[in-house]
Amino acid sequence: MVIIKVTRNSQITIPKDIREKLDIKEGDIVEIRTELGKIVIEKIENDIWDDCSDFLPENFEKILKEIRSDATKRFKRMGILP
Repeated sequence: MVIIKVTRNSQITIPKDIREKLDIKEGDIVEIRTELGKIVIEKIENDIWDDCSDFLPENFEKILKEIRSDATKRFKRMGILP
């Protein structure tokens, strides 16, 4: 058991040993909820796109790359980008 202090801004730090056990790193997403009067913090494993990418075409990455490339060329012509 680890005891931590709540800061002035109602923040807490997840102790290093717990972060390591759960493989929580900077940028990871965690869910915080209450269960039977306790606070539960759970790492969210799924990337948001894992749950909603079924509707995308198989070559979506290629299409997106082409759109970005075309936009970059147009912005350069307009003088927005060097």
